Amino acid sequence: MEPVGFAVGIAGLAGAFTACVECFEYVQLGRQFGQDYGKCLLKLDAAKLRISRWGVAVGLGPEPYLKPRISATDKEIELAQGLLEQIEETFEDAKRISERFKKHTFKQNPNSGELLVCNATSDVDANCQRLHVTMRELALERQRGMSIKRKAIWALYEKRRFEGIIGDVVDYTNQLVDLFPTAQEDQKALCMTEVSAINKPQDLALLNNIAGKDDQMFSAEIIKELEKRGHNVTDWKAGGNSRMWVGDDNAFGVKSEGHNVARFTLSDHTDIHLGNINRGH
Repeated sequence: MEPVGFAVGIAGLAGAFTACVECFEYVQLGRQFGQDYGKCLLKLDAAKLRISRWGVAVGLGPEPYLKPRISATDKEIELAQGLLEQIEETFEDAKRISERFKKHTFKQNPNSGELLVCNATSDVDANCQRLHVTMRELALERQRGMSIKRKAIWALYEKRRFEGIIGDVVDYTNQLVDLFPTAQEDQKALCMTEVSAINKPQDLALLNNIAGKDDQMFSAEIIKELEKRGHNVTDWKAGGNSRMWVGDDNAFGVKSEGHNVARFTLSDHTDIHLGNINRGH
């Protein structure tokens, strides 16, 4: 089929994109997530930020981005809309299962702690909260001017279902990114903007550790930025059988900035390496 202007199908695609990014706004996580709550919250933030980045790159964001930025066939537009709808349906399926869980648990014990939810302000440490606020602001800026339909807030209580949601969203987003390869350079540029908005190197390192494997493009920009800035790691604790490395793994001839490491508390059988590895030197 001959390529057609992307604007031909932009209305339906824009609607699917808006509905997709909205899904992330109405999910709460149950207290059963425990110490993993902050990590899971940031995974949700990262997944939403990645989809918003894709939308802006293909021309679905607010002004000045709301214009055709690529050419696409009817089939490609149809596939993209279908993938966005699959992401929305992933959340809707999880919501239906969660509502059944809530109803059953409440019937058994109306005061069950399994139905309590976490708070994104009070139930995370300062690093996670700072990252959460920054990433949410970046994504919301890309939703500016969109027609938002208010939906009911719902809670996800089971961590195993959360992992399934994230896995599906990552898979569908990978397909969206691959569908329009000409938009990938714009996505890389947007990644640089996202990275520059995160001021603390330790926040970048934390985010890369949590979400880097799900977003290789973002991870690559984080690594580049960390190599430029150097690492500033302070007030960390490590215990148990944890292993930790602060530094860079440099190829031959590559140099990175110095690092500031201070105020560590180590216990038990912690294995820690401080400093760079310089290959071939």
